[in-house]
Amino acid sequence: MRLRRRGRPDLASWRRVGLFALGIALIVLALAPFDGLADENLTAHMAQHVVIGDLAPALLVLATRGPLSVFLLPPAVLTPLARSPLRTLLSTLLRPRVAYGVWAANLAVWHVPYLYDLAVRHDYVHYGEHACWSIAGLLAWSVLLDERRTAGRRVALAAAMFASGQVLTDVLVFTFHPLYPAYPSLRQQQFAGVVMMAEQIVSLGTLAFVLLRPRLRRAHRPAIA
Repeated sequence: MRLRRRGRPDLASWRRVGLFALGIALIVLALAPFDGLADENLTAHMAQHVVIGDLAPALLVLATRGPLSVFLLPPAVLTPLARSPLRTLLSTLLRPRVAYGVWAANLAVWHVPYLYDLAVRHDYVHYGEHACWSIAGLLAWSVLLDERRTAGRRVALAAAMFASGQVLTDVLVFTFHPLYPAYPSLRQQQFAGVVMMAEQIVSLGTLAFVLLRPRLRRAHRPAIA
C-alpha cells in the first residue's frame, strides 16, 4: 500500500498479492491437513518438504522481489536492521555459491535416516526441520529470481539444484530396501523420490524455460538478408 501511495502500482500489483497469498495458502495446506499423515506416510512427508522448501518460497519471493521486498518491514524495524551485522550476513548468504551450499547441505542433512526419524518422533525437531527447509528455500529462490543476475548464472544454479535433488531421488527410488525405520514401506519411499523429482521438474524446469526462452527465440529467428 505504501508503494502504491507513492505512485508505483507497477511494483506492487494485485497479482503480487495473489502470488503471496497462494504461497501462504500452500504452506498452511501442507502443514495443517497433512501433518498427521506425514508422520505415517513418507510420500506425504516428502510432499510437505517440497511445498514448504521449494514451491511456497518460490511464490513468496516471486511476489515480493525487487523494491517491494524492502517495504515488507516498517521503517522502524528496517533501519536498524540495515545498519546491523545481519545485513552483511544476509548479503553473504545470498551469494549463489553460498545459497546453493546451504540448500544442498539442508537437503543432505535432513535425509540422513537418523535425523529423519528423529523429526518424526519429536515435534521440536520436526519444527526445526521445517524452519530449515523454509529458510534454505527462500535463500535459493531469492538468488534464482534475482533479475540483477544473468540468466546463465541462474540457470546454472537451477541445474545444480536439480542435479543434487536427483541424487537423492535415485537413492530413494533405486534402493530396494526401506531406508527409514519410521517408514517401513518401500513403495512409499519410491513414491517420495518420484514426488521430489516431479516437483523439481515443474519448479526449476519452468524457471529455466522462462529464462532461456528469449535466447531460444533469437536462435530460431530467421536471418534477414
